[in-house]
Amino acid sequence: MSRSHFAAIVFAAATTLGAPASAQNDPVIIPDEELFVPKVDDVIPLAAASVPGSVREWYAARIGASASRAPNLNALEEEALLRARWSVTTRGCAAPISTLRLTALQPAHADRLVAEGIRDGAFVGAWTFMADTDCAEVPRLRYMYVLETGGGHIMLVVNRGDSLTTPSQMREASASTATRAYNVASAGLPDCNLESVGMVDAEILQADGALGAPVAGARLTGGWSERWTFQACGRTLTTDLRFDADGKGGATANMIRTDIIG
Repeated sequence: MSRSHFAAIVFAAATTLGAPASAQNDPVIIPDEELFVPKVDDVIPLAAASVPGSVREWYAARIGASASRAPNLNALEEEALLRARWSVTTRGCAAPISTLRLTALQPAHADRLVAEGIRDGAFVGAWTFMADTDCAEVPRLRYMYVLETGGGHIMLVVNRGDSLTTPSQMREASASTATRAYNVASAGLPDCNLESVGMVDAEILQADGALGAPVAGARLTGGWSERWTFQACGRTLTTDLRFDADGKGGATANMIRTDIIG
């Protein structure tokens, strides 16, 4: 039951994102002067889970109830290393990753799909953590660890780099940003038969002074900006995004600009 709740999570940077059929068959050519102009279609709503009562109180209660079962990072090193080696995220490494330094464990109960699983009795809780690697090409990874009610767990590599989004927010926003990257990269390249876009990095550009502290892994107030890097059609592109919290654990993402950088 719990895995059916989580089956929808195919994290952007841990996988290869398929371009939609319309993009594969009829690439949209975007003139250079239009690349940097936000459009209505560039606004991406990232819904929060529906939870009863006060959002802060509900998540505080769930974090408290699961605190004694939070994972120990030292105990996760072996599995995290295996996940890193298997993940498409690390295919660019010149040699297999051999060491990880795990840090920054924090609750991720407010991730939309996780919260829905907790609410429905499938999950106990979830946590994200970071890993510094010995791979120069992929120096930093984000993971998610989800504890199931039956005692099992799911561990996933979420993305390369750093992000203030929840994993579900990244997954949902990456569908639009990957499509934009494909459209821009394939413009003027009629022979490009690319069927997917790879997200290869994420970085935090700026956080508002009013950005609230994370609540169960999600920001409830304020906003921030990030830059996501993609590879498509032999090109490297960056998309800058602005995120604004909605007060419930969701956010609105706005794609600000897309640049071809290589």
